[in-house]
Formats: sequence, C-alpha cells, structure tokens
Amino acid sequence: MTEQRYHVIGMTCGRCADTLETKVCGVYGVDRVGIDLDTGSVTVTGEALDGSKVCAAITEAGFEVAAVL
Repeated sequence: MTEQRYHVIGMTCGRCADTLETKVCGVYGVDRVGIDLDTGSVTVTGEALDGSKVCAAITEAGFEVAAVL
C-alpha cells in the first residue's frame, strides 16, 4: 500500500471535498482519499498509484495542486 499527499488550493467546503474525493477515487489504483479542508491536504492511499493521474484528476475536478508533500 502506498500513500501520497498533496497540498490542494481551492477546496473551501464539504461539497468541494466530495467532488474531489469522487474524482480522485475514480483513478485506477486509488483505494482511499482523505481530505483535510483546514490545511488543504489530500492524502491518497492505494496500490500502484500514478501521481500524474492523481494530479490530473484533482485538476479536472477544478482545483490546483500546489505541492506534492
């Protein structure tokens, strides 16, 4: 199991978190997504995670990846 963390800009509410979680969960290999709205942190857990695909899903959901932590 691999874990990747991202700092995401633009998440301001629970609906934002739900949208982001749905989009990232659709990426192959993602098992779980944890979101902390207070810090803008997104933690993605799964097997054989492809960081570029996770970042693309975050962007497609309408948010910006500020950093990979």
